[in-house]
Amino acid sequence: GLGPYGGILSAFREFPNNAWLTVACDLPLLNTESIAILVNGRNSSKLATCFHNPNTKFPEPLITIWEPRAYSVLLEFLSQGYSCARKVLINSEVKEIHLKDHKVLDNANDPESYQKAIQFLKK
Repeated sequence: GLGPYGGILSAFREFPNNAWLTVACDLPLLNTESIAILVNGRNSSKLATCFHNPNTKFPEPLITIWEPRAYSVLLEFLSQGYSCARKVLINSEVKEIHLKDHKVLDNANDPESYQKAIQFLKK
């Protein structure tokens, strides 16, 4: 019942000493080049490495590498009643990567945005 936050916690519960790369399933424009930028820009000394989303002006929590110590921080936020991964990123020391082409961060959560993504991919 916690959505993506619950998924991240479930992964950590199984393998708490691993870093986790999370990717949302509604990002049809996300490509291997962007994932490579994230992986190559990883800073394991931070809580997480993520993309900065200029549309929201916030870190993008569902295309993020969460370091092992993020598990306890995620649990702490949950114990305070917060189940928003973005809130964790905003209030923690993370590395935000700024993409030149941030279109890959656009999601397709409804039929209209899905059709726009399909048309973009056909170009």
